[in-house]
Amino acid sequence: MLANVGIDPRREVRWVTHPSPKHIELLETGKIDAVLAFAPWPQEFRERKIGRLVVNSTTDRPWSQYFCCMLVGNREFVQRHPIATKRAMRAILKAANLCTAEPERAARFMVDKGLVSRYDHTLRTIKELPYDRWGEYDPEDTLRFYALRLHEAGMVKSSPQKLIAQGTDWRFLRELKKELKA
Repeated sequence: MLANVGIDPRREVRWVTHPSPKHIELLETGKIDAVLAFAPWPQEFRERKIGRLVVNSTTDRPWSQYFCCMLVGNREFVQRHPIATKRAMRAILKAANLCTAEPERAARFMVDKGLVSRYDHTLRTIKELPYDRWGEYDPEDTLRFYALRLHEAGMVKSSPQKLIAQGTDWRFLRELKKELKA
């Protein structure tokens, strides 16, 4: 994202890592200038009026036009265990469908299992994420987009075309799109 707006992330940024929720205090006190945050932290920042949202990848173009996450499997495992791979992928996609159809149930489940602490933040996140779009987005286009950004930033040496040709297999997704009527 930084390279896309003309900032060299390798030369113009001093990257630091801190355990959550330490980054809230550091941003609030001005000891760090920015945070790359994922739910539930943006909700926490908003609630406490800390900082300013710069980019929201679920709503801001061009990021919102692509998958935010992709399922990746070890090549050897996928080749040896195609049935297990497809079952796992089916379960993940069904879970995404459930999040869309019943966000309250999904949020309650996550709180009850101790995966998150705040129902309100979790519910808001689930409702904001485009879980229902997995059947519409083009995973190859997503990989091409992000690979090109990383290639331009000097973080990936291979071309997007090479990464797609040598590192992808869309077979399971195509089958599951038909099966799950995405």
